[in-house]
Formats: sequence, C-alpha cells, structure tokens
Amino acid sequence: MEFPHELKDLYPNQIIEVRGNADALTIILNRDADIHQFKAELIKKFSGLEEQQTLFIKHEDKQDFEKLILE
Repeated sequence: MEFPHELKDLYPNQIIEVRGNADALTIILNRDADIHQFKAELIKKFSGLEEQQTLFIKHEDKQDFEKLILE
C-alpha cells in the first residue's frame, strides 16, 4: 500500500495544512481535532505501507509536534 499525500482531502474537517517531502510530512490539525484519535486512525488505516512514512503532527495553536512513524 502506498501512503496518500492527499490527506487534507481525506480529512478536511481535521487538517488545515500538509507539507513536506518524500522523507517526512508535517500535518497541522485544527485546534478542535483530537490528535490522539487522529493518530490512532492513521495507524489503523495505513498499516502495511510499502515504504515507511514519518509524520510530524501538531495543532495549529501549539508549537509541540508529535512524531508518528507508519510502516
């Protein structure tokens, strides 16, 4: 399975912006999104990837990132 880079289209109510490259993506969530639930959903939906994908996830109003590695 390949990881989709159209995440903003898949999660329009949660994601404000996605940026990055083939090595890593940064996902900025709106302040009302539950970051832990979002991460759990990504893990469930995108397990079994052909290549490892590194994500850095944060809320729009916070500075701290959470790292998530999907395999």
